[in-house]
Amino acid sequence: MIFNDMTSQYFDWLRETVCGRWEPRNLSFHKLLAFLFQQDFIPSCEMDASRAEDGRDLRYRFAQEKSIPYAALNSATSGMPCSMLEMMVGLSIRIEEHIMADSEAGNRVGQWFWNMVVSLGLAAMDDARFNEGRAQFIIDRFNQRAYQPNGAGGLFTLISPNVDMRQLDIWYQLMAYLNESNM
Repeated sequence: MIFNDMTSQYFDWLRETVCGRWEPRNLSFHKLLAFLFQQDFIPSCEMDASRAEDGRDLRYRFAQEKSIPYAALNSATSGMPCSMLEMMVGLSIRIEEHIMADSEAGNRVGQWFWNMVVSLGLAAMDDARFNEGRAQFIIDRFNQRAYQPNGAGGLFTLISPNVDMRQLDIWYQLMAYLNESNM
């Protein structure tokens, strides 16, 4: 993907959504997030298409929050499928706003996002240790659903699963994760 001014602003907005104005653990994950932004999310089942839609809907949200005419953003992202970053950020926002909203806990969008990064196996890839080949392997493994039956290597890892997580769409994987975590 070629970054232009509009896609760069959009990427920065996505990054800030999950990192805030600080980087987790005082480390920069810019390379990892840029990599995820350049990776297409490939829905592996019909229901996962909803996760892609959540990700693409962030484009509207960005345009609205930044008072940018959607047509300008749409021309910049025309033909661009949902990226892994968009899907993960969109899912994190859906978790926070529609399932786990808790005014006392504050905004935990970043927490949900970084939990997925950990489950995928990408948490050690700060800018100093980013390895594109390894990151590509991890995303390919995710897209092929070649991760562990407990979800390790996918978006949600369970300690004691009663079902093979690879057989569930992402939404039901999330529900199993939240149920096991008693959240």
